Amino acid sequence: MHNNGIAFLLFGVVAITSGLATAADITPLGSHLKGALYSEVSSQTAKPQFPALYLYDVKTQQFLSKQDAESYLSRLNDQPLWIEVMQQWVKDSSRFSTTNKAFKQAVPLLDFTQEYIIFFDNLPEPMLEQFAAMDPNLVARDSLVKSVLAQLDNANSYTTY
Repeated sequence: MHNNGIAFLLFGVVAITSGLATAADITPLGSHLKGALYSEVSSQTAKPQFPALYLYDVKTQQFLSKQDAESYLSRLNDQPLWIEVMQQWVKDSSRFSTTNKAFKQAVPLLDFTQEYIIFFDNLPEPMLEQFAAMDPNLVARDSLVKSVLAQLDNANSYTTY
């Protein structure tokens, strides 16, 4: 009976930690690594647009155009708010250029084991709250993006904050 109790306890610990791992599928880079990311992929980093979603294809070592990114993302969710996200936050990053090796050197946290790397250049929580009066759906869109990205099994997802 004692061994069954230990086995049950171990199963519970594994189940709980597996659930925690799922919640951590999005890695925040912070402003320093965000700067390194933009410096590596684009010469136009003085005023990056954000919130923004950028998709990088690990196999082809190319960023997706707005149209290709929207095509991929449109299959992930069908809520009207998700359509707003794609229209407003997906940016054309096809002009960005890098290689997996150079990208990894610039941003060592990046994981190239999945088909895509998705970068969500988001606002910090205090700023989301400040802009909520101007854009009532801002917080909801931010939460939706994080929720959808956390569920992907063919992409490694990153946020700024």
